[in-house]
Amino acid sequence: MHCTSRDRPDGPWFPRALLGLGLLLLAACAPFPRRTARPVQGATSASYVVGGRRYYVLRDALGYNQRGIASWYGLHSIGKPTASGIPYNPAALTAASKTLPLGTWVRVTDLVNGRRVNVRIDDRGPFVSHRIIDLSYAAARRLGMIARGTALVDVQAIPHPVLPGAERYRLAPPPLPHNPLGHPPRMYLQVGAYARRGSALALELHLMKKGIRPLRLFPLRRHHRILYILQVGPLGHVRELDRLAQRLTVLGYPNTEVIIR
Repeated sequence: MHCTSRDRPDGPWFPRALLGLGLLLLAACAPFPRRTARPVQGATSASYVVGGRRYYVLRDALGYNQRGIASWYGLHSIGKPTASGIPYNPAALTAASKTLPLGTWVRVTDLVNGRRVNVRIDDRGPFVSHRIIDLSYAAARRLGMIARGTALVDVQAIPHPVLPGAERYRLAPPPLPHNPLGHPPRMYLQVGAYARRGSALALELHLMKKGIRPLRLFPLRRHHRILYILQVGPLGHVRELDRLAQRLTVLGYPNTEVIIR
């Protein structure tokens, strides 16, 4: 990832933090496979393939706003080229996204503690199920998610910080006085949306017999029709979500989706 003089760490904490937290950083990221550090072939084109799966890059980031799970880079990625070709620098406020155009700036808000950070997308990933963004060390530190390893976040595209007064986009404001959602975030794993209530009920019963719970089934009006939404949750931790997602994949339901309310 790219680091300019403006992105350098503010003070002597950074070298000491890297030395003191090295083992912690590796442990936080160890449970999940990491993407290759080499630039991904086709990462700047409309689509690219990683691990046999094709990913499609958005034409632009206008109106992009998504909630999901954030992760962050480990120490083993330092100095290795990103998809943009720029070596990853843990002191830079940068991130990786599977679908946002390279060079996009986004504001990442931690939905638990209200902290925010603005980062530039310069890499592809994270290629781990149910993760929407991979943050640099500096960005993760500003969100206070180093020890946790993951965070429930809201990701919103923001203007490119080149206009007068846009310097503020590189600075994280102080933590919000309360949770941005107004309540502790509730995390669900959505199994599917079904046009027929009977089909959704049958699947709910099937999953209950397999020990998948808690389950909730509810109608939702979407595009002038009613869909029946089946979700697992609320779930208390990302590790629990990952475990259930793996179980559902084994049962034949690999395309689950994280929903945060």
